[in-house]
Amino acid sequence: MNMELDRNSVRTVVCKFGGTSMADQSSTEQVADIVKSDPARRFIVVSAPGRTQGGKKVTDLLMECDKEISETGRCDKTFPQIEERFRPLHGGISDEAFDRLMKDIKEQIESRKSRDFCISRGEYLCAYLFAAKIGFPFIDAAELIAFNRYDGYDSEKTERQCRARLKNVERAVIPGFYGADETGAVMTFSRGGSDITGSILAQIQKADLYENWTDVDGILNADPHIVPEARIIDAMTYSELRELSYLGACVMHPDALLPIVKAKIPLNVRNTFHPDQNGTLVCSNIHSTNRHTITGIAGKKDFRILWIHKIGLNTHKGFVRKVLSILEYHGIVFEHMPASLDTMNILIPYASMQPCLAKELADEIKESIHPDSIQLLDKIAIVSIVGRNMFQRVGIAAKMLTALSDNRINIRMLIQGCREINVIAGIDESNYERAVRALFDAFLAADEA
Repeated sequence: MNMELDRNSVRTVVCKFGGTSMADQSSTEQVADIVKSDPARRFIVVSAPGRTQGGKKVTDLLMECDKEISETGRCDKTFPQIEERFRPLHGGISDEAFDRLMKDIKEQIESRKSRDFCISRGEYLCAYLFAAKIGFPFIDAAELIAFNRYDGYDSEKTERQCRARLKNVERAVIPGFYGADETGAVMTFSRGGSDITGSILAQIQKADLYENWTDVDGILNADPHIVPEARIIDAMTYSELRELSYLGACVMHPDALLPIVKAKIPLNVRNTFHPDQNGTLVCSNIHSTNRHTITGIAGKKDFRILWIHKIGLNTHKGFVRKVLSILEYHGIVFEHMPASLDTMNILIPYASMQPCLAKELADEIKESIHPDSIQLLDKIAIVSIVGRNMFQRVGIAAKMLTALSDNRINIRMLIQGCREINVIAGIDESNYERAVRALFDAFLAADEA
């Protein structure tokens, strides 16, 4: 890729370090060195310590604490394990101060009996101790990230709170993953939400760069478990990253991309343990000299297709609305909906639809639009080629179909938009790994011109 970031023009960097980066004393020393190596790294967001060899993630231990509290009112059994995870990380405060801190946290989670408060203490403690270690101010995320008790994350209030609290603050360490609602009660994002915190802060602080530090050298162009020779993508666009992220090929929480995309802030995904590597740079536009039109191959399993057939379906006004209203009523989300004159195919994740709903759903659709036939096709996977300017290259879709056909992989559905940032094929789940391998060989193999 013909693209490099001019570090001399970068004045403010927001960094997020994941759980593997904060897992133990050695890794936090590495993080401290990274932060201190560049004065532009001013706002540091951290996750709770991740899994150590033979151990558990701190967040998982806190979930066990919450369960123990609900059963016994206390967490005497589990909390000492959490205390021992943090003890090697407290180099910035005295032993006495550490013991008092842990005693206070234990009392707070036992008295508040809030699951969100309990599981957020991993990020809180990690940020508090790391701030003391590197001599940065600690700022509690509850003072910055606003939630509404019923509507979730509140972006407008968050911006007001951040601007007021961070005014004249030159640098700080901030916990990821959580904030507080209008009553002051702690609320959390979904797991992996520290990425979202970092992205929000980068947007509000108008950062020149958002660095997401993890345990891989960058974003790979295919699943390395299927394609061992998958390579790091040097640079890509936000749109490509969004597509790959949706398909599970990204090291970041998908929702974390929205704030930095809106603010057009470059993202750099880098490896804490190989800081000499440039990682993957993501921005709005790329002037590429890459010979490959396709940036990456990705996909997901665990889908079913709701197949509806009715002669003259296209002439029936409102049939799409009626079907989607039934899905909405049952809380079922769908991901794609290719259709023809007489059929509509709705791609539904397994997790969105309980098996017990299948008959009830079919009965309601039959009553509503009287189809000639309706079926649920199970064990479906999707594979996708993701790139840019694909519409300018003749034969991309043909090449994809040929690669699958040559490997005797039947296509159950094909999805391609006019923007042509990706082409998605629905296939039998049993062919998923072979399909990813076939598409990599066709588009991204080392000798592919």
